[in-house]
Amino acid sequence: MKAPLSLNSFLGNERVVEILRRAIQQDRLPHAMIFAGPAGVGKCTLAVLLAQYLNCPLPKGESGCGTCAVCRRIAAVIGTRYKECLTLEKGYCGTCANCMARMQRHPDIRIIEPEKTTIGIDQVRGMIAEIAYQPFEARYRVVILDPADQMRQEAHNSLLKTLEEPPSRTIIILVTTNPYVLLDTIRSRSRMLQFGGIPQRLIEECLTKRERRSPDEAHLASIFSSGSLGIALSFNTDQYKEVRALALQFVTLLLTKGRFSAASALAADVAKEKENFQLWLESAAAIVQDVYYAQVAPERIGQLDLLEELKRLGQAVPRDVVISAIERLKELKLALFRNLNRQLALEAMFLGLTAGQKSPYASTNARMTKSVYR
Repeated sequence: MKAPLSLNSFLGNERVVEILRRAIQQDRLPHAMIFAGPAGVGKCTLAVLLAQYLNCPLPKGESGCGTCAVCRRIAAVIGTRYKECLTLEKGYCGTCANCMARMQRHPDIRIIEPEKTTIGIDQVRGMIAEIAYQPFEARYRVVILDPADQMRQEAHNSLLKTLEEPPSRTIIILVTTNPYVLLDTIRSRSRMLQFGGIPQRLIEECLTKRERRSPDEAHLASIFSSGSLGIALSFNTDQYKEVRALALQFVTLLLTKGRFSAASALAADVAKEKENFQLWLESAAAIVQDVYYAQVAPERIGQLDLLEELKRLGQAVPRDVVISAIERLKELKLALFRNLNRQLALEAMFLGLTAGQKSPYASTNARMTKSVYR
C-alpha cells in the first residue's frame, strides 16, 4: 500500500517547498502565486499539499499529516480529478463509485480547469463570487487554476480585479508551463515560483518504492522521463522496447556506415508512425549516447539490458563518428519543431554522416532545406 502523500514526501524541487514552508512560518504566504515549470513535475500536486499543510488540524512537523479526515478530503480533490461519472455523460449521478469518490472532496479546495479547451470568464466569475465569502470549513480556501495559461483574455481581466483586492483567507495559485502567456499585471501581483525537472535518481527511486515497478522498468522510465514524474508514470516499457529495437537497427547502420537502402527502408517504416516518432528519436539518441559512454565511461551506460550490443558498437566505431551522430540527432530533434518530412530528414542525416557531408540543418543551402522540409 502506498504511503499517504504529504509535503514531506513531495518529490524534487526542494527549494520551492522550502520557500513555501518559510513563508507559512513567517505568516507571509502570498495571496496569489504562480507555479511555473515543466509539465509533470507536480505543480498542481504541490498546491494541494500546501492546502493540506495550511488546514491540517494535526500537522506533522512542517507538513500536513496526510491521514486525518481533512487531509484525506483535500487529497481527494486531486485524487479524483480525472474520475468521470460512470452513468452519465456529464455531471453527477451520485451513486456510482466515481461520483461517490468525488463527493469526498473538500469544499474549500478547488481546481478550476478548462471546459473543453479554455478556462472561460463564467468559470472565473463563479470562482470570484464564491471566494467573496469566508471558507465553509477550512482555515484557508485554496483555488488552483490549472493550466492558467489557457484562460481566455476576458477571464484574465476578470481575475485581475480580484488580485488587486484579494479576499481574506483565500490563496489563489495559477499553475502553468508558460507563465509569460499570463498578463503582465497578473504576474506583477503574484509571487512566481519556478519549478525545475526532477532528478533521474529520485524518479527511479519513486517508481521502485512507491509504484512498485521493477528496477529495470523504473530505470528505463527515469531515463526517458525528461525530469517529469508524469512522463515516467505513463511510460510503457513494452511499447518502448519495440520502438527501441527499430532505433537500434538504424543506429547500427548509421554508425557502421551500412547500406543506404536498408536505412531508407527503416526510415520509411519509422516515419509512418507519427505518434511514436518522437519516442523513436529519443531512443536512437539514447542508444548513441550509451555507445559513447561504452567508449569513455562504461559505468554511465543507462540501458544496461543492451550492454553487450553497446560495447560491440563502441569497440567497432571511431569515437569521432559517435560524437558526430550525437550532434546530428540533436539537430534533428530541434528540427522537429518545423514542418519536417521525417523520412527525408532521416535519409539526409544518414547520407550526411556516412558520406562525411555537412549537416543539412546547419547549412544555408536552400536546395538541401527544400529536400528535407515540405
